Amino acid sequence: MKNNEEKEIVKVNENGIFYKIKMFFMNILKKKEENITAKEEVKTVETNASEESKNQQSDFMKNVKTIEDDETRLLKLQQQYRNGEIKEEDMTEEQVQKLCDLYDRQISELERSNEARKKKLLEYRRKMKKA
Repeated sequence: MKNNEEKEIVKVNENGIFYKIKMFFMNILKKKEENITAKEEVKTVETNASEESKNQQSDFMKNVKTIEDDETRLLKLQQQYRNGEIKEEDMTEEQVQKLCDLYDRQISELERSNEARKKKLLEYRRKMKKA
């Protein structure tokens, strides 16, 4: 038995040039394999993240489009009402209510912008008096 075991075991010279060359190439191959697996993992994570972000972006775009559609329909209704093309009696209660809310929002926005203009004019007047 001892002879068979001795024949199977080959003594490796770790100081030899061929062993060092072999180890050099083995290290390079291991690093490449590690890099490849790491890149594959990153790609799968990026793919999952990009799919999620695309889904979120498309959901957001759908929401924006519906909001824009509702607003544009309401603004068109307002324009038709102003031009006399449509009367209050021809609209549903919901349309009348939405139109009233739109007018209220527009009025409040105008009031805020008027207040900002007044403040700027007062500041300008104060600067002119000082000068």
